[in-house]
Amino acid sequence: MFIDEVHLSLRAGKWGDGIISWRREKYIPKWGPYGGDGGDGGDIILRATTHETTLGKFRHMKVIKAEDGQKWGTQEMHGATAPDLIIEVPVGTLVTDAEDGTTICDLTKPHQEFVICEGGRGGFGNAHFPSSTRQAPNFAELGDSGDIRDVKMELKLVADVGLVGLPNAGKSTVIQSLTNVKPKIADYAFTTLVPNLGVMEWKGHSLVIEDVPGLIEGASEWKGLGFQFLKHIDRCRIIIHLLDASQGEEAMIENYRTIRKELENWSESMASKDELIVMSKADICDAETLEDMKKKFEKSTGKKVALTISAGAYIRVDELKDLLIERIPSIKSIEEKNTQEDADGNLLPDTPQVTHYDLKNTRKADPKRCHITRREDGDYEVTGERIEEIARMTDTRYVDGVNRIYDVMEKLGVMRKLKLLISEELTRENSGFFEWEDDFKVPAVWISEKKFSLEGLVFMKEVE
Repeated sequence: MFIDEVHLSLRAGKWGDGIISWRREKYIPKWGPYGGDGGDGGDIILRATTHETTLGKFRHMKVIKAEDGQKWGTQEMHGATAPDLIIEVPVGTLVTDAEDGTTICDLTKPHQEFVICEGGRGGFGNAHFPSSTRQAPNFAELGDSGDIRDVKMELKLVADVGLVGLPNAGKSTVIQSLTNVKPKIADYAFTTLVPNLGVMEWKGHSLVIEDVPGLIEGASEWKGLGFQFLKHIDRCRIIIHLLDASQGEEAMIENYRTIRKELENWSESMASKDELIVMSKADICDAETLEDMKKKFEKSTGKKVALTISAGAYIRVDELKDLLIERIPSIKSIEEKNTQEDADGNLLPDTPQVTHYDLKNTRKADPKRCHITRREDGDYEVTGERIEEIARMTDTRYVDGVNRIYDVMEKLGVMRKLKLLISEELTRENSGFFEWEDDFKVPAVWISEKKFSLEGLVFMKEVE
């Protein structure tokens, strides 16, 4: 079954937890910390491949999850790293955020890769935290959770040439005569229900041609089947507009205007694509009649008919092939010029392009920067890349682990800002020094949905 759109929840692997462990050696405080670190969680990587032609394998999938990293025991050893999960998708897959529709990645070339979900950072064991003032740390970090993304995958086929026209215009017969594909052909409309993709090999050139299932009037407004496949010709470099000559010049003119209207309604880029107008089924009429129809069509529409062919009788099909290989390379060279040059303008070798993306580029430039906001309940909330990561990985069952949060807030300047904010609140209606009121609720601080008390702080402020 041809599936070109799916919704998935992608979840990177959780990294392993750190371990609390102790050595058994004399003269080492509490025998010394000896706990190992947690292993790395697996990333989720999307890779474009020509071996897949649809998104059908994701049809019954709701959640795809990478493996978690392993925790380790004693001896300061590191847990096993989970392998990255590589998901192969067809070339032409567009991935967007399922909630806001923003584009995440567009995989248009074979072997192109995108790291869409990163595994969380592994937790350190207690052997990682000894210091001059904390020689026997009795805590370890939890493994951080990996990225979770709800995405929409949409397949837009990548072809050089797109065949468009009303149902029964002869598109399937044309693509069969041009390429190696064998579509279903019958004498009734809507024979083709899915896009057909074929490769034309001619005089040392190779072009990918796509047959778009029948467009009808209103296709761009979700009528008929055409709206499902208009997106597949977004990437085509050139459009062959096929007109059925057996219907006469008046029908050809009307049909042409109908399809052009749908293409223009779909997008401006679609309407501006290079277009070859081809009259099909030329074997039904004599040469004089065809020439007369051609002139009337050109006079009425102002468009030039490139060729008159009969794919069924193989009349002038080779000329169409020659015309395609003549026009496509010139368009192709302009589009690919920038990707084939390095920073100095030198041409690069013709090798498969593998693109890696780093989602960290979208994060804050300074991970240590913190922002404090007041909550409706009177508490404060601290946000910031680094401090939130530490809070997520803190096991609040251990006093030493919680104390580390306070140490980090002190080093990042959060405690000083909190003291000023709370002091300003307490002295807003008083002058001089203040004392705690019996009914005063000492605010707490929330970091990454974890609550930390501030009752141990001393707040003193002198008003000038």
